[in-house]
Amino acid sequence: MTLAVQSLTAMALAVPSVLAPVAAADFGAAPTAVGQWVGFSYTVAMFAGLAGGTLVGRYGPVRVLQVAVLGVALGLAVGAGVHVALLFLCGALLGAAHGLVNPASSAILAVAAPVRIRSMVFSIKQTGVPVGGALAGMLVPAMLLWTNWQNAVLALALGAAAFLAVLASFRRVYDSDRRSEQRLYIRGLAAPVAEVWANRPILELALVSCVYSAVQISFVTYLVSYLKIELAYSLVAAGLVFSASQISGAFSRVLWGAVADHVFEPRVVLAALGLVMALCALAVALFTSDWPPVAVFAVCVLYGATAVGWNGVFLAEVARLAPQGRVAIVTGGTQFFTFAGVLIGPPVFGAIASMTGSYGTGFALIAALPLLASVGMLASRGRGSAGRA
Repeated sequence: MTLAVQSLTAMALAVPSVLAPVAAADFGAAPTAVGQWVGFSYTVAMFAGLAGGTLVGRYGPVRVLQVAVLGVALGLAVGAGVHVALLFLCGALLGAAHGLVNPASSAILAVAAPVRIRSMVFSIKQTGVPVGGALAGMLVPAMLLWTNWQNAVLALALGAAAFLAVLASFRRVYDSDRRSEQRLYIRGLAAPVAEVWANRPILELALVSCVYSAVQISFVTYLVSYLKIELAYSLVAAGLVFSASQISGAFSRVLWGAVADHVFEPRVVLAALGLVMALCALAVALFTSDWPPVAVFAVCVLYGATAVGWNGVFLAEVARLAPQGRVAIVTGGTQFFTFAGVLIGPPVFGAIASMTGSYGTGFALIAALPLLASVGMLASRGRGSAGRA
């Protein structure tokens, strides 16, 4: 259930990035402007996540997931309208939907997942993000062979609405422990962030997630445009490379979760992933039209395995460190930092690409971010190990 909802919200957020090369002109914008839309959407997601813990406590996690699915259906339907105002309403709905998923899912999985395989279980759920991206990369270009992009988006909206009924049967299992006395107050939205800020091990994880998410979302947002515009790939071919990178990230999330459960501690795994994604970002920056497609494909797959593959290990470690009964609240607080990276990454990357006329320059500059974060993670390993013990 949680995997399916995660996939749905991730697919919806990836659709504009896949469509940018062909749909941006209808809005009077350049393809690089999609970064501004992504940044806006994740701004909404940040605050939705802060409210998610309270909403989970009051209404139950499955009800919150139903609201997220409804937001996807409405957001995509609105986004089919060719108007900038409707596009940003679409971003608000899709962002809110995506922001609610992790607090609700973590509340369920923290109880349901056996401790000995917790990282892997959380990672399986988190495969929904790259799976959703892969679906967008495959479905949208294929649908454009048969219809225009507006009809393709409406078809996806109808599919999302149909999934609402599937969730209803899970309510009696997971929504029985509702606390009607919980109320959502505007001033209370800062509480999850304050709780994270006061917990040093969790704060370190949250800051690393901010950096890694900036790298991840920049890769996801601009890869298709980079391949099509600068390397002259067809939209279908670029979409397939994009999908392969997302599928790689999906499988790798499970792999890294198993490694974090049984081989290395989660902080070491996260640090190693940061080092590799920095190297991959540099390799992507060096792409030219003379590169063999198989080499481009291989680098993007490895980039996806690292830049897209870290989230499950991160969320499982947050759930492990969270105080009893506070998993949804703390997850919402750390997600604020994660989505801050998403908010910052695409607009900055897009500005760099616009000023330099090169997507490659953007990839080269963001390579420094995971490198610095992974070094910091390794430097704090002793403190992390002490907290783990």
